[in-house]
Amino acid sequence: MNGNPALPHLSAEFFVWLWFASEREGGTMDLGEAGICDVWVDERISFRAPDEDRVRAVVTGENSSTAAEALAALASGKVVRDVQLHLRREEREYALTLRGVHLDLAGAKLPPHEAEGDDGLLYERMFLYEDLWFVIGALYRRFARERTSARWADEILPAIRAWAAGELADGDGSG
Repeated sequence: MNGNPALPHLSAEFFVWLWFASEREGGTMDLGEAGICDVWVDERISFRAPDEDRVRAVVTGENSSTAAEALAALASGKVVRDVQLHLRREEREYALTLRGVHLDLAGAKLPPHEAEGDDGLLYERMFLYEDLWFVIGALYRRFARERTSARWADEILPAIRAWAAGELADGDGSG
């Protein structure tokens, strides 16, 4: 295997879908096996040209996901290269960045944890990373279900395009 992803466009589509779905659903998403999770784009989104990996635009700061510059980059044809997310599942909160075509975890802030002894701390951190990847996996499975559904081309993709263009009215594209 040469390390090149088979479908490199899917990560960018996943990032945009995450951004759209979190806005569409007010940040609270039903992830089936992972339960109800709060998901929102945090303080950083970077964009690239579709045929390059180099970053072309970065939007940072509070409310970066609602910044006019972020939607303008998307509407101009740029694709999301990486996205900083905040996830809340039950009493646990995670901050993380997903990056690139391989969905690399480029840093994660785990919930506060205290365990007794080095082994206890190690096992607790392992549990938290497994929990984080479980939620990311549930998000990706939900994306995959929507992406492969008959609704994608007729309903969801047009709603994403309208949202990116600033035309989405409340309630459109819900699913």
